[in-house]
Amino acid sequence: ACISYVGPFTGVYRQKMIQKWTDECMSRNIPVSDSFTLIRTMGDPIEIRDWSNQGLPTDDVSVQNGIISTQGERWPLCIDPQQQANRWIKNMEKKQGLLILKFTTKDFVRSITNAIRIGKPVL
Repeated sequence: ACISYVGPFTGVYRQKMIQKWTDECMSRNIPVSDSFTLIRTMGDPIEIRDWSNQGLPTDDVSVQNGIISTQGERWPLCIDPQQQANRWIKNMEKKQGLLILKFTTKDFVRSITNAIRIGKPVL
């Protein structure tokens, strides 16, 4: 549920949602950790350190966003006025041959179609 639902919200609101879910699970006798966090449950400390080396900030919300971006079933939408996610994604996907496109790129549709077909990352 966390990966699917908490993405668009602030860190404070995410905590409130998680606390409410945890309380609800406890009230229904569903086993749940008292100290649940998305980072402890879904995060890999080595991968999170790599993300930091690639430019992702180390605050909890940024790390949660990294988990949501890399482990979600759908592609993430990043609202990124400070360009932090943009830099992180460029560094993280550089070795996989990241293709950077703009809507004004010549042959945009053909380029993105080919990238999807061969599994190449696109930003």
